[in-house]
Amino acid sequence: MKHIIVLAIAATALTACNAANRPGRGELFMSEADVAAKDDAICRGYGAEPGTPEYVQCRGTQDQRRDAAQAPRRSG
Repeated sequence: MKHIIVLAIAATALTACNAANRPGRGELFMSEADVAAKDDAICRGYGAEPGTPEYVQCRGTQDQRRDAAQAPRRSG
């Protein structure tokens, strides 16, 4: 019985981790300013500085990622 409980807890934890890391997760309820701040933090985390081509490309990639993640919601 202990093994089943441990497996259930592990499965729940892994599912939560996977859901939290999916692109676009939680952004549906974020303000535009919060989404922009999140994207800024992601791009700066990659080492891209605002005003550089790398930063512009990163921000564009974040927009594309978000659009792709939300496409199934719009079509279904």
